[in-house]
Amino acid sequence: MPFVNAEKKTEARGMKKAAEQREFETKAVETQADTMRYIDAFEFVRVGKSLEGSVPLARFVRLLDGLPEQDPAAMVRWAAQADRGPLGEELIRLDVATALTLRCQRCLGPLAMPIESGVVLQLVQTEAELDNPDTFDMSELAAEQAGEDYEKVLGSRKFDLQEQVEDELILSVPYVPRHERCPGGESEGGDGQERKPSPFAALAQLKSSSGDVGK
Repeated sequence: MPFVNAEKKTEARGMKKAAEQREFETKAVETQADTMRYIDAFEFVRVGKSLEGSVPLARFVRLLDGLPEQDPAAMVRWAAQADRGPLGEELIRLDVATALTLRCQRCLGPLAMPIESGVVLQLVQTEAELDNPDTFDMSELAAEQAGEDYEKVLGSRKFDLQEQVEDELILSVPYVPRHERCPGGESEGGDGQERKPSPFAALAQLKSSSGDVGK
């Protein structure tokens, strides 16, 4: 009997240690996310820095608003790379990736949707420099000639990278998510309703029949 109790104590200690390790890893990820969230955007570009990290999906409240319940362990991966445009524009290339649970708009069932996207952020120093349809910007022409599209954002000494990651994820969520083939058997393009014959096909068939009678 004492031997059995010793085994149970050893097992309990092992479970406790594993739980403490998971908690430590979670806190480490959150600490890393907090450290990397805010950057001096202009200094970041000046020295040509790069950063990457992972953030719990649960932190992106705006993104998750209106979505079904998500995997509590889901993470968002991101990478930021400083760059310069052809005219010396201060750029941050941002790539994001995660996996969301959406609702199929055909069968209304859960839909696992991997999200991968990227954006090139062009830092500006004043709100007046943000996109204005009434002004011509040489950087826009240069970007177009380079086959790119810059997204102008207001840079700062405390630039919120997480906000930019969330904005890009929100823009990447499909407006009408659908399974390629729903669990019930409906395929892409189907709506679950019986297809009516085309009136044009019926007319063509009628003309063909009339021609045969006249022969």
